[in-house]
Amino acid sequence: MIDRRRFIAISATALASSAAWAQTRGPIKIGAFGPMSGNAAAQGQSVREAVEMVVSLKNPAGGVLGRQIELVIGDDAGKPEEAAVVARRFASRDQVVLAIGSVSSPASLAAAQVFREEEVPQIVVSGTAQRITTQGNEWVFRSAVPDRKLVADLVDFINVKMPKLKRFGFLYVNDDFGKGGFDAFGEAAKKYGMSVTTEERYSRGDLDFTAQLTRLRASNPDALVEWSRYTEGALIHRQIKQTGWDIPRFGSDGIGAPAFLDLAKEAANGVIYPTPFSPATSANLPAAQDFIALMRKTYNKPPDFVHAQAFDAINIAIAAIERANGTDRTAVRNALRQTDHHSVRGPFKFDQKGDPTLVTHMVRIVDIKETDARS
Repeated sequence: MIDRRRFIAISATALASSAAWAQTRGPIKIGAFGPMSGNAAAQGQSVREAVEMVVSLKNPAGGVLGRQIELVIGDDAGKPEEAAVVARRFASRDQVVLAIGSVSSPASLAAAQVFREEEVPQIVVSGTAQRITTQGNEWVFRSAVPDRKLVADLVDFINVKMPKLKRFGFLYVNDDFGKGGFDAFGEAAKKYGMSVTTEERYSRGDLDFTAQLTRLRASNPDALVEWSRYTEGALIHRQIKQTGWDIPRFGSDGIGAPAFLDLAKEAANGVIYPTPFSPATSANLPAAQDFIALMRKTYNKPPDFVHAQAFDAINIAIAAIERANGTDRTAVRNALRQTDHHSVRGPFKFDQKGDPTLVTHMVRIVDIKETDARS
């Protein structure tokens, strides 16, 4: 009979061989996470649809390095504490090579702390808070344009197109996303002599903005900027319309989702906002036109900006794994730094911080549809 110690040794060898086989021959695991439930679930669904669409095309064509891609989907419900749990599970139990997510800045930051500890490359899909990539975290990259650039480009746009607007009321959600937008606006506005008449904040999930809007209106601004996600943003613009306040309105990239138009209806008309991607602003981008056609064929609908950011992220991730010629996380991270990709939003490279070098698109809502505000 085999004695106990020999049995243990044989078992350990078998397990090691099995693990080695899984790393070299088994599926390549990529994690994708975001708010699959909760009040930002529409954006989480966009992440899922985009990554699944790419993988469904890649796997029948041979996968990556001759191996199939296995997507591991996580739901953080838009909550930082849930994002941290998902990140830990991805890193340890699921053994993903790379993670794509999340949508909100607080959730992306919480996950980034875990991925940094576990040394897992992360591509943030839509979190725009500047500090995601300014904390010396060498494992985090971003598909989204950071809020400082989004806001600076919006301010430049206002100065060119509406130079008489100088005094702005500012309403924002009181978290990293909203505060980042407000701070960036204040900095960018100085060079054009613009100022904020008053700032108002609200908590995520609030439904009534009457008090904040009343105080903002009393400050007599030339225009209003609100830095929100699509659910609260739609409520804010509906309440502005209900009060009869006729004022130029600007929003954040967070409202650039079809769900915003579905919820806001006519109240969205006239709103201008920066966005990383819109079908209405992408006529001169061949990759974007192919992407739009693929989305319509696959899901019978046009893509939103989260689709675009997630689509770029999964393609960039796959290309990095191919350049790394394997699934070693450090090698994949280093390969991400070499990204030079023809994305659906234009030529895409990562800068030294891990942010994309992209041009911001500007949208104006007309007849409850996106149009190119620059045209």
